[in-house]
Amino acid sequence: MTEAPEHEQITFPLLRKCPYTPPEEYAAFQTSEAPTPAHLYNGTRIWLVTRYEQARAILSDDRFSSDITNPGYPIYAEAFEGSRAFPMLFTMDPPQHTVQRKAVIREFTLRRAEDLREEMQRKADELIDAMLAEGNSADLVEKFAGPFSGTITCWALGMEYADMQKWLAENREIREKALAVIDAEQAGAEVQLSMMALQQYFVKFIEEKETTPGDDPVSRVIAQHVTTGNLSKEELASLCFLIFIAGQTPVQAVLTAGVALLLERPDQLAVVRDDPTSLPGTVDEMMRVVSPLDLMPRVALEDVEVGGQLIRKGEGVVVTNGGANHDPSVFPDPERVDVRRADRGHLAFGSGIHHCLGANLTKVGLEIAYGTLFRRLPGLRLDTSIELEHRPSWHPEMEHLPVSW
Repeated sequence: MTEAPEHEQITFPLLRKCPYTPPEEYAAFQTSEAPTPAHLYNGTRIWLVTRYEQARAILSDDRFSSDITNPGYPIYAEAFEGSRAFPMLFTMDPPQHTVQRKAVIREFTLRRAEDLREEMQRKADELIDAMLAEGNSADLVEKFAGPFSGTITCWALGMEYADMQKWLAENREIREKALAVIDAEQAGAEVQLSMMALQQYFVKFIEEKETTPGDDPVSRVIAQHVTTGNLSKEELASLCFLIFIAGQTPVQAVLTAGVALLLERPDQLAVVRDDPTSLPGTVDEMMRVVSPLDLMPRVALEDVEVGGQLIRKGEGVVVTNGGANHDPSVFPDPERVDVRRADRGHLAFGSGIHHCLGANLTKVGLEIAYGTLFRRLPGLRLDTSIELEHRPSWHPEMEHLPVSW
């Protein structure tokens, strides 16, 4: 085993220079078998894991904890330190994690997702009808990707899409401050207040569902688990919070970036347009290439050797599934987009007990979105008369994607 090199000066998080793919530095890190040492904003050393086999192993290893309340759990910016007070499903360990996941897992099966396929298709067609009625150009984020992904997320909660949009609009400035790490102390206080407000909103939302239940996921979970005492209202509110936050943005990002990637690759676009059976593979390849949920933090619960490197108890580890998904030892020519790629074992949805709860819903939704867009708008193309803007970010965010047809 080796000790960490003292000269390493990598400051984490690394930013994407292009929204389509994870940070380019990951490729250089993969030349070493050992995880890469880096430092957080406060100087704390952490370990970046970019190799596929190591990433997959760590995500299934109970010697690495997801507990955000553990002092060694990596927080990427001072503005987000307040999130330690708000453990959610992906930032907790068993048995708490097991109880909460079991309470909602039946609402996110493949069968449930397929039951929504017809409604998702209607929504996609409705949005495209509106785009066509307005002319022959549009901002795909505003007119399709945003409302489509947001509506699906709201269906998973039984809430109104307008309510989601209201909260996102009211909190956009806070989120931007936190991501930019501007006035970290003030931004951190605002982020924490915002999280508290959303948590309280969902507690009230659950109480309303108790009084007037509907045919929706939250009403069913209340009947099956809250009324029986298996789950508290606060725990269900935390789950709603997670679905709300993790549902809209990543799906919107991979939908937007995926469309842009395909429009820039006519050979791959032709496959998607001409062969509907290619859509499941297209979704997997877009998830692999874009890796919208790139960073998966853990903390070592004991001394563990990874790739010949000793990671000590209490040290933070960040599994970069974006790095793993571009590991050439598993995905040959990883930067090449290939919708017929044979190996679909990507880690974009994570692995182990924290495998993404909404993976089935996301896959079905993206199949419908890509298929409908390219079928109904056969002349769809990037509007090169408008320059694409992208500010370096931790995530594959594209605020606008101008297209025409």
